[in-house]
Order: sequence, then C-alpha cells, then structure tokens
Amino acid sequence: MALIDRIKFNGGPDDIAWKYPDEGITWGGQLIVNESQEAVFFKGGECHDLFTAGTYTLKSNNIPLLEKFVNMAFGGDTPFAAEVWFVSKQIFQSIGWGTKTPIQVEDPKFGIITNLRAFGVYGVRVADTRTFVRQVIGTQGKTTTESIQNMFLSTIVSDIEEMISQVVHEQNVDIIRINTQRSKIEDAFKPILQKKFERFGIALEQFEIESFNIPQDDPGYKALQQAKADKAQMDILGDKYAQKRMLDIGEASAKNEGAGGGMMQAGMGMGMGNMMGQMMGQMNTSGQPAADDPAAKIQKLKGMLDQGLISQDEFNAKKAKILESM
Repeated sequence: MALIDRIKFNGGPDDIAWKYPDEGITWGGQLIVNESQEAVFFKGGECHDLFTAGTYTLKSNNIPLLEKFVNMAFGGDTPFAAEVWFVSKQIFQSIGWGTKTPIQVEDPKFGIITNLRAFGVYGVRVADTRTFVRQVIGTQGKTTTESIQNMFLSTIVSDIEEMISQVVHEQNVDIIRINTQRSKIEDAFKPILQKKFERFGIALEQFEIESFNIPQDDPGYKALQQAKADKAQMDILGDKYAQKRMLDIGEASAKNEGAGGGMMQAGMGMGMGNMMGQMMGQMNTSGQPAADDPAAKIQKLKGMLDQGLISQDEFNAKKAKILESM
C-alpha cells in the first residue's frame, strides 16, 4: 500500500462526491480541500473527522475522532488506512425528470380519464455531508448528478402523480388547461419532496415542471374535447339544445342505412317524426317552446340530466312537481 502524504480532489465537474483512490495515509501528510467542498474521513462504516475548505496537516489535534479509532485498532502505528471523501457543497441544477409512462388523471368536471405526461428539472445541494456519505454513496467510488437522477426518479414520479390528482380535484382544474396550473403544483409538491431528500442529507434547491403533455390521439383527450364542445353548445343554445340533439339523432339515424334494416329505420323514423311533431306543436309563433308547457319543461330537465348538470334524484323531484301542476 502506497503511503499518501498529499490528498486532494481530482474528480470531475459533475461529481457530487468523490473518493480519494488510495487509503494509505500518513500522519503529517497534507489534506487540501477546495472552496465549496468538504472532506470527511470514513472508516469501519462510519464517518469521522470532517474538514471544510483549507489546507491541513494531518496530526492528532485535528483528527481526534479518527485518531482514537486508529489507536484503538492499531495501537497508534502509522501509516493508517481510511477512506477520504470529497463532497461538493455547490448547487447542482437542471437535473432532468420525466414520466416514463403516462399518468392517468380524471377531469373533475366531466369525469373523463386522460393520459398525462409530465417533464421538468430540479436542483440539489448536499446539506449534511456525514448523512449524505452514509446514506447515498455506499460502495461507489463517486456520486454524480446522474446517480442522484437515477436514485430519485421513481420517488419524484410516483409522488408527482398523487400531487397532480390532488391539485386537479381540489382546484377544479381543467385538464386541457393544466399547464396554466404548473406553479400551483410546484409550490404544493416542493415541500413534500424536500422532506424525502432531507433523509439523505440533501437540500432541494430547485423544482420545476416544464410541461404537461396529453397525447393528441388519446381517447380520453378526444372525449374531453367533445364534452367541452357539447357543453359550450348547450350554454349558447339554452332551451333549443335538446331539440337540436333530437334533430341530430334523427339525421344520423336516417343516414345509417345498415343499422338494423328497413323496418327498424322506418320505426325509428316514425318515432322521431312523432317526437319532432310534438316539439313543433310546442313551439309558439316566435319559434320557442312554450315556457309553461309541461312537456317542454320535462324535456329541458332531461337534457340537463343527460349532460350531468343535475342528478337523477333532482330530475325525478322536479318532474313530479311539474306533473302535479297539470
């Protein structure tokens, strides 16, 4: 084992923690710790003396913890064996994260489930060197930003899925416009993620959601767009919406020549004709259904029920009141 009398960092710019490759250390040797770094002696699975930036001569008065351990084990003989880890204290930013598989999120207004993908970046800083060395580096020769990325990716993705669903429903967020809520989700998620990083001696300095993406061919996305279009149309047409839907259904039935044969189509045509005749009979001279006509009121309620604007119980109660007034 070679004897080392000058120990200094020789890692790369992405190395959060780097282990000096040799362990043969002599008393009186020099330890050089750069700015924004800390060095810690590691032996027997435990972290011992810690040094901040500066140049040190290794002697008993500045490595008392390790000296006691070495003396106890080796009777004070030199050289002694120990690992020296250099840990960067700077902030490492723009570590990427993203969902490998889509997150299923239910739209709170229409109850339609869509597949959502999320992407972003985060930044970390080692806050507690001893905890970080014990909990993270293990038997590795170094810990890089890629190591941290791989270590925490599953944690971020699983937690962000739960947080997105929570914010969407608490804030009644429109899924199609969820990108407008990124800052709210970031603010809610960051303290939760910070607690998990703290267990490893890491401070979370940055967390950003860069984008939410819904695949354009996703069936849920298409259904959600159609539901929003129908809702907008209903708001514009008001009482005429149910009549238009009836006319649309009748037109679609008439065009569907293969939907059950001529007799079925004829029956549908007669039924639709009767319904249309009833609607026409309920129209006043201005083209509007008579406001006090019970059938028109029930028809309007049925349209609201079909659109999910009222419950079945509310529909039944209001229908009963209308029939009682006849």
